[in-house]
Amino acid sequence: MVRAPALAAGGAATAWRGRRATVWLPLLTAGSLAVPYLFTVGYAAPRFLLPAYALLAIPVAECLWWLARGSAGALRPRTAVVVALALCGHLAVQGGVLLAAAANNRQARGHYDAMAASLHAYGVRPPCVLSGDEAVPLAFYAGCASRQTAGADRSITVPGLVALSGHRRVAVLVAPGARAPAFARHWRSAVLAPASGADAYRAYFRP
Repeated sequence: MVRAPALAAGGAATAWRGRRATVWLPLLTAGSLAVPYLFTVGYAAPRFLLPAYALLAIPVAECLWWLARGSAGALRPRTAVVVALALCGHLAVQGGVLLAAAANNRQARGHYDAMAASLHAYGVRPPCVLSGDEAVPLAFYAGCASRQTAGADRSITVPGLVALSGHRRVAVLVAPGARAPAFARHWRSAVLAPASGADAYRAYFRP
């Protein structure tokens, strides 16, 4: 990811000499997409920049094409081999990342399935509301809504959540080793069985 801007700059320089505006347009568009996430958002994730990287593929390809063929258009065999090997190595690395991410997702899905089954066994069934640690993804598996009282996903106040628990099943999730929030400490609690049998979360329900 770090090398992409450098290669894109090389492609832009090549296109400037060849007066090809079709390479500059995606480069400028990628920059306009990336700037808000890099300088105006308080938190960021690599996925936010995926559209920008997709657009940078065009000037990057221009740079690699120039390295392999040169300004005269004649093929440079040794350089072309190096470029091809670098691309194959990049694809291999990305393939390994993909396999690792897929394995992690399968493990996480099993973990959430087990926790959702525990919630259902304790009577937390739709319509229901989850709050606390991992409430957003677990709510999807349990068929519940998620409401957070703090953080980036804040959507309800503590009094509002307590009031909601009076007519809807509400569960507050607490990570292993953490303490329950003060408003839920007197509620009934139960351990949610994870897929691995370790690092169990605890759920607090209003009596």
